[in-house]
Amino acid sequence: MSAPVGHAEDGPSAPLADSVDSGVRDRVLERVVGGVGRATTDLPPGDRIEVTLATVRRAQSRPETVGRPEPDFMWKPTFARRSLGLAAVRACVEGRFRGPAAAVGPLADDAIDEWRRSGRRTFHWEPWFAGLGPGGRAVVLAESVTWATPLWTAFDWSEVGSRSVVGGADDLWTCPVPGTVRLKGRCEARIGAGGGGGDGGARGDAVRVPGSGRAGHSGGTAALVSLSGGSPGDGWREELGYLALVAVLSHTGRPAPVRVTGLWPDTGDRRTVMVDDELLMAAADRVVATVALTSAARYAAMGTAVSA
Repeated sequence: MSAPVGHAEDGPSAPLADSVDSGVRDRVLERVVGGVGRATTDLPPGDRIEVTLATVRRAQSRPETVGRPEPDFMWKPTFARRSLGLAAVRACVEGRFRGPAAAVGPLADDAIDEWRRSGRRTFHWEPWFAGLGPGGRAVVLAESVTWATPLWTAFDWSEVGSRSVVGGADDLWTCPVPGTVRLKGRCEARIGAGGGGGDGGARGDAVRVPGSGRAGHSGGTAALVSLSGGSPGDGWREELGYLALVAVLSHTGRPAPVRVTGLWPDTGDRRTVMVDDELLMAAADRVVATVALTSAARYAAMGTAVSA
């Protein structure tokens, strides 16, 4: 991965200006609502579809898996590493630790102590983590360090930390169509966010950095940062654009993100897209295609169940 970003022309901390006006927002909204409405005509009554960045990617790369029921949930290290990793990055930005490797252990210990004392779950996985043996705990901490380090080293936090939010609540938008379709946008950081907003996430996920005010989203224009496994696929631009699309739809009273930066630590890639009407329309088309594929798969599964 390339050197940390301070004030790069195409990096997430470059100067920001709102490039999405109300006309663009209206056209994007019309594209999504109209397309989703047509795509869910055969959606079984009472069924719901949640679209995430992962499902958008899967619909293109592995369409045969879309619509399959999710396996029963079980805690495992990969489910804990993001929340603990985000907390580690926050603590490092605040100057409490020199790096994620030094932060994750004390932060996990503090969370366990808090849970045992008050019953409050900072990360939700405290009971599971507390029941692990030394080897299991070591795996969780190692995975959290591995996850957090690329985010911590990707930016010059001394330059961007005072106007950034790491983590925070997901962007959520429900499409106003008869079938329930909800879009979820999850980012690892918002660079250039300025003062804090009013919709912070749960403790341990919504991350406030010095000078950013309250934890949560900013009322100002932001550059979004996404961290993903694997490597960028052919549709990486539209996939990063999906995060901007959900932000635009879910926060109509705020300036749209101007750019989205993606980090793929597995391959050392960092790529940035500028947000404009073309990117948002392309992302909207990916959403509609994902919903259509999911709806068709569930309709087919319903028919198979009935015939059986």
